[in-house]
Amino acid sequence: MAAPTGSFATYNQIGIKEDLEDIIYDISPMETFFTSTISKGKATNTLHDWQTDALDSPSADNAFVEGDDFSAGAITATSKLRNYTQISRKDFVVTRTTNKVNTAGRRQELAYQIIRKGDALKRDIEAACLQNKAATSGGSASARVAASVETWIYTNNHIKAGGQNTATTPAPVSGIAGTAPTDGSATIFIESDLKLALQQAWSVGGKTDVILLPAALKTKFDAFTGIATRFRDVAAGKQAQVIAAADVYVSAYGSHKVVLSRYMRASVVLCLDMSTWGLSWLDKMHLEDIAKSGDSEKRMIVSEWTLVAKSPTANAKIGNVN
Repeated sequence: MAAPTGSFATYNQIGIKEDLEDIIYDISPMETFFTSTISKGKATNTLHDWQTDALDSPSADNAFVEGDDFSAGAITATSKLRNYTQISRKDFVVTRTTNKVNTAGRRQELAYQIIRKGDALKRDIEAACLQNKAATSGGSASARVAASVETWIYTNNHIKAGGQNTATTPAPVSGIAGTAPTDGSATIFIESDLKLALQQAWSVGGKTDVILLPAALKTKFDAFTGIATRFRDVAAGKQAQVIAAADVYVSAYGSHKVVLSRYMRASVVLCLDMSTWGLSWLDKMHLEDIAKSGDSEKRMIVSEWTLVAKSPTANAKIGNVN
C-alpha cells in the first residue's frame, strides 16, 4: 500500500514537540558495602591515632608451688597505630540559565547535581578504602593519603598464593602503614589458599565474617566446595531452584558472608573481620557554597576522613590471583 499522492506526513511537518520522558534513568551502582558497614568515629587531627592490645600468650604450664612468693610478671605496653586523613571532594559549577530553563527529569539543575555528586563522592571513598594505597603525609604540593585496607593487612596475613614468591606487605613503621603491597606473580585463585587466609586470621584472634571479592574472582569462587548449600528451600509442591552462586562460605573457622565489590582491585580477595575497621571523620561530607563569580553557581561537596584498622592482623588477603 502507498499513501495518497500529496499526503502531508510527519516527515515534512514543522513544529512537532519533543517527546521526552520526564525521568532520568541511571544504572550506576550505588552500593558501598564496606564503608556503610564499618563503625564510624571522629578524628580531631590530620594524623589520627588509636591503640591496639593483646592478651599474654596462653600458657599450659601456669602452675605454682603452694605458698610460693609473689613474682611480678611482665607487662607489655599497648601499640599505637595511625593514619592520615584524606580530603575527598567534588567541585562543580552550573550557569544561572541552566537553573531557569524548563528541564525534564529534574526541576532544577543545581539541586540535581548536588545529589548526583554526593552519591559519586560516597563511591570514591569506598574505592579509596579498598585499594592498596600507602599512607602519605602530603605537603604544599601533594595531597595527604589514608592507608587503605590492602596496606593494613601485612606480613603473614598477606597470603602468598601458590607459586608466588615476591608478594609482600611490610608491617607499619612507627604505627604508619607507609609502604604499599608488592604483588607476586599472577596465579590461579584456588580454595586451599582461601582456607589458608581464613586460618591465618583466625590464628591471631580474628573472626572473619566477610569474604570480599571482585566479580572476576567470584565466578571462580562459586565452584569451591565450601559453599553452604546449592539449593534454596521452597514450599511443598513448588519447583526447587539450583543455586549456581554462593553467598555464604562455611569453613573450619566459621561462616563467612560472600560479598561482591565493584571498587576493589580485580586480583585481590579480602577476608575481613568487619568489627575491626572504622571510618573516622575529621569533617563529615557536606556542601560548601563557593564565592560567586560571573553568571554561574559554584558548589563543592567535601569531606575529610581516615580509615581505622583496629586490629589489622584479624584480617587476611590473597593478592594477584586470577
